[in-house]
Amino acid sequence: MIDVAAQVMWDWSQWAAPLSERWWQETLCSVLVGVACGVLGCFVVLRRMALIGDALSHAVLPGVVIAFMLTGSTGIAGLFLGALIAGITTALLIRFVSQHSRTKEDSAIGIVFTAFFALGVILISSMGRGTHFDLKCFLFGDPLAVGRQDLIMMSVVAPIVILTIVALYHPLRLASFDPTVAAAMGMSVAKLHYLLMGLLSATVVAGLKTTGVVLVVAMVITPASAAYQLANRLWSMLLLSAAFGAVAAAVGMSVAFVTNSPTGPAMVLVATLIFALTMIFSPRHGLAMQAVRRWRAARHFHSEDVLKSVYNLSEQPGALCAVEDVARRTGLSVGRVGRLAAELKGRQLLDETEGQLRLTEAGRRQAIEMVRSHRLWETYLADRARIEADEIHAAAERLEHAHELADEIAQTLGHPSHDPHGEVIPPPESRGPNP
Repeated sequence: MIDVAAQVMWDWSQWAAPLSERWWQETLCSVLVGVACGVLGCFVVLRRMALIGDALSHAVLPGVVIAFMLTGSTGIAGLFLGALIAGITTALLIRFVSQHSRTKEDSAIGIVFTAFFALGVILISSMGRGTHFDLKCFLFGDPLAVGRQDLIMMSVVAPIVILTIVALYHPLRLASFDPTVAAAMGMSVAKLHYLLMGLLSATVVAGLKTTGVVLVVAMVITPASAAYQLANRLWSMLLLSAAFGAVAAAVGMSVAFVTNSPTGPAMVLVATLIFALTMIFSPRHGLAMQAVRRWRAARHFHSEDVLKSVYNLSEQPGALCAVEDVARRTGLSVGRVGRLAAELKGRQLLDETEGQLRLTEAGRRQAIEMVRSHRLWETYLADRARIEADEIHAAAERLEHAHELADEIAQTLGHPSHDPHGEVIPPPESRGPNP
């Protein structure tokens, strides 16, 4: 058997290597790429342009190759111009195909970007044998190969991206959330779209050596998606996304040095980890908070079921109302009912005498409200939804907890006095504050 532990050789002494004198400019360039991609990614995510972002990152290949063939150099200025032209051309062609054919935009994106990428690969294969063009570096990136020119270019592109977003913040916000209103106000939504595509193309090629065209889309989408989990305002989403992009780049570099792994993929995995954490622990939208809300809702519903069951049992002459009797009626376990009963007694909604549960006055009002809601929902389902009388009970059991709608349902039905089973629908009682 292969000893996996022996295969993993991590050197924790290298965690600060990206900040050393030897690698600081590579780290700084990667951080700037993370910030620029994070800021632009907010608009890519909000405008649902993730597929276009992926298309642009691949479609710049022929522009880069043609620039290299014309200049014979891998200088960042020539490659930048070639990629920028290819990116804008891609955006124009995608819109042209989608507007002048029956092809939907997502299909047009697939057609154009695959054609451009294929053209780039063919152009590379047509080069002479002595020509050196590192396709692997272009596709997957190599931040450790970043030179001073790359850092200078990224130091120019990142501020341009940020300043452009700041200057056009309000038009971009309106065009992203309501393009119809933006157009009605005289804004050129198409020009804003192409501006974003141009900025995205520029950022992709400026950070070419950091993550490559295959992984750069992750640095555009993932930090912005993580910020979207936490933010409810665009400006806070922009700040969070930029911070997440920078952290993913810096920490990814450290992870790459510690684990002796490729730097670009390490950055993407760190960004993915940030997104996973926000998806789980976001205070508003996280899976953990959703689970807590579901648990609280279930506890609240079960408490109401206990109150309603105690009321129904107390209305039956000679019926016992011990915890076991309530458990049988509600379908909950005896232990669960016991815990809920203890909580309801603490809220002064239940009393217990000689092992028998009894409603307090406040508990009785709440139980009657539940019974009234249940019977009104049964009447509504039978009268308006045309559901058979023997099938409405189970549905009403779920709907009865929306008892705040009871008055509206009663008014809609004309204030009926009996449900489809002939049971009396209790009138609304005065609702004083619960203890």
